[in-house]
Amino acid sequence: MGKGADIKTAGTPANDRGVHADGEKFAFGLVHLEPGVTHWNARTYLYSAFWTIAFLSFLSSMQNYVLDQHLHIPEKEIGRSVGNLSFVGEMMFLLVSPLWGALSDKVGRRPIFALGFLWIGAGFALYPLAPNYQTLLIIRAMMGMGAAALGGMMATVLSDYPQNYTRGRMGALSGLMNGFGALTGIFLLSKLPKFYSAKGFSEIQAGTYTFWTATALAVITALVCIIGLKKGKPGKPVDRKPALVLMREGFGAAKLNPRLRLSYLESFIARGDLLMLGTFLSTWIYQTSLQHGLSAPEASANMGRIGGIPQLCALLWAPIFGYILDKFDRATTVIFAMTLAAAGYISVGLTPDITSVRALPPLILLGIGEFSAIMAGQALVAQEAPIDVRGSVLGVFAFCGAMGLLLLSKVGGEIASRIDYGAVFLLVGAINALILLYAVYIRLKTGYKSPKAKMIEDMAELSETFERG
Repeated sequence: MGKGADIKTAGTPANDRGVHADGEKFAFGLVHLEPGVTHWNARTYLYSAFWTIAFLSFLSSMQNYVLDQHLHIPEKEIGRSVGNLSFVGEMMFLLVSPLWGALSDKVGRRPIFALGFLWIGAGFALYPLAPNYQTLLIIRAMMGMGAAALGGMMATVLSDYPQNYTRGRMGALSGLMNGFGALTGIFLLSKLPKFYSAKGFSEIQAGTYTFWTATALAVITALVCIIGLKKGKPGKPVDRKPALVLMREGFGAAKLNPRLRLSYLESFIARGDLLMLGTFLSTWIYQTSLQHGLSAPEASANMGRIGGIPQLCALLWAPIFGYILDKFDRATTVIFAMTLAAAGYISVGLTPDITSVRALPPLILLGIGEFSAIMAGQALVAQEAPIDVRGSVLGVFAFCGAMGLLLLSKVGGEIASRIDYGAVFLLVGAINALILLYAVYIRLKTGYKSPKAKMIEDMAELSETFERG
């Protein structure tokens, strides 16, 4: 049959009836699972992906309630306070992520995933009990360790479970569950203070019981992970290079490829975009609701209702932008995404009342732009990363995103406290606009590149492998 048949055989299962050679079913909808991975394992992973983002979104939105009602932080200090909380959490996330990854190679993914949920649950239990802001910073840093375990295992299990040629489909399912999780954390869990307040509890008690409800959900999710995720260690241990070697390889690849430089720069602001929606937008809505005379539980519910609009729009926009990513040059899609993001942030920043009906169109545009920015950068770096240093390139890509989040958490917090929240969104909109101009320059410099280029390159490399064999 020639090389074409060999390539097809190498990239697909031994038969097309949905079973492995040993008779075990591998077809999970459109996803084909690796040997030893069951349907229950896959369902548990998707369940875990849902609650990972639900809990992190809930934490970002509900910390405003604790700062206001439990610790009585002055209104002008709230912006700086939430920025510092995000900073210490992300710093701890960066420090311990390599440790969790290495440990999961030794003891397996399941115990680390479950431990992450228990860790986050313990943080939820302690969060409303913090006697002062300094203690809250320590608790938030501790929760960053749990968030690192959850984030790392969510990405690692996504790599472990599906067969390579259907990993994108599993990623789409995981992303869908992430989106529904974010909506649950923002729309539903953040409304619990209003529910408990209606039952006659004080505002402090309502906040405390809300966090303890999240603790119970985290414990249940940890138990589901223990029962449902695949047992044992990963089949192929990973040799981990020193961090400095990875950084040198990743930045070295970008020297030779201007499109990689664009992806790194885009990652810097796209990861910060998540902070803007999860932290500063929620805080802005909460504070504005209080200024309009709402009680703290009512303001929290209003924050969930309005703050969830961008997340809902991003979820609805996802399949449309996914189609765009597969049809157009990836640098062109970055230009399109940066245009949407810049317009969204600037229009929101210019909105005088973020809780008014007039804020609805800017919020819709913000959700679409934020999601587009994240996905466009990921698609670009995935296409441009050389296969021999792919791990290093993706590591630098993540590093640039983390640096953007750390910087925006500090600078954004100061601007929110010294000026207002609208100014933070105008700043981020201006940064998106600058990256847009750089993306136009790179697109003109490098010309057109088909979105199928990476697949063609990988097929050619696979063909060479068979020829050498």
